[in-house]
Amino acid sequence: MARIVSYEEGALGTVKAVAEDGSLFRFKSAYDATGLFAAPVGVRPEPPLDIPDELLSAAVEATEAEARALSLLARAEQFRFGLELKLASRGAPKAAAKAALDRLEAEGLLSDERYAESWIRQRCRSRAEGPRSLSASLSSRGVDRRAIKTALSRAFEGEARGEAIARAAASLAAKGFDTRRSRAILIELGWRSGEVDDAIDAIEQ
Repeated sequence: MARIVSYEEGALGTVKAVAEDGSLFRFKSAYDATGLFAAPVGVRPEPPLDIPDELLSAAVEATEAEARALSLLARAEQFRFGLELKLASRGAPKAAAKAALDRLEAEGLLSDERYAESWIRQRCRSRAEGPRSLSASLSSRGVDRRAIKTALSRAFEGEARGEAIARAAASLAAKGFDTRRSRAILIELGWRSGEVDDAIDAIEQ
């Protein structure tokens, strides 16, 4: 049990609490399982406060996990399972990572759908891809299946679908594949037979 003799809340809900033995704890009030520090100003109890060590540790660990996750998100879009692995490799406890990622998802800062959409756009620019191949690749990475389905629907709706298959067909033609082989590959990638024929005909005209 830690006896907190003083605390103050800074920017973004970050609490700095000092224990009787001089220990310093920094954490976000959102991760305070006791609810003491999340209470409105004026309602919060005055120190000293006796708080179980494990609850303080959990709040600190979740705050640290969030900071690491935000650092990675600042560089590029991430997906939940990938971030879980990265946080684990950096020593974040599983419970702390879960708490942090739950919060980031709730705030819209972490999204498997957004990651999948970004990844699909990038892949389709540089190689022949289709709905089936993209879905399989994202699934193998651990991206949420519902997010994949939604991202594919958005990526290939309306004119974007025709443009995507045209790029895929052009990519295969540039590599020297003949019509028969290109058609087989495009269907294998998940494109429909009729749209494959239209894309190939457009290239050959």
